[in-house]
Amino acid sequence: MSFAIFGMTKLSLDERGRFGVPTRYREELRVRSDGTVWMTIGQEPLEKCLLIYPVPAWKDVERRMLLLDNSQPIVRHMQRRVMGSAKEVELDGNGRVLVPQELREYAALDKNLMLVGLGNRFELWDHAMWEETMNKGDETHADMSELKFRY
Repeated sequence: MSFAIFGMTKLSLDERGRFGVPTRYREELRVRSDGTVWMTIGQEPLEKCLLIYPVPAWKDVERRMLLLDNSQPIVRHMQRRVMGSAKEVELDGNGRVLVPQELREYAALDKNLMLVGLGNRFELWDHAMWEETMNKGDETHADMSELKFRY
């Protein structure tokens, strides 16, 4: 069983490429995910962020991806992006996670980060890129009435 991941947290990347997982998630990740997360790039090439999944959520993503018909080029492309770039990463004794160099480069992660909880996963953004993307999204999607979703 997985746990709910919600909210935004400003973080810093240290000189070795690590960030501290917010305290409110550490124990759950240690218990339900064996202190391990899966980190990968997203499906959307224009959204330069990383996706971080606790193990149970990753296993579900992996299962669903493997059920897709990979005779379709778009499916193969998505599998290559998401599964091909996936890295298993462990929390260290201080609750920090090392972001692999190639993933840091892909997402252009600098010192200032934004960690966003989206239910079953986190997104990890360079803070400036997060601000830019959110501002652009607010302009592009100002009328969300077509979603048929109310909260």
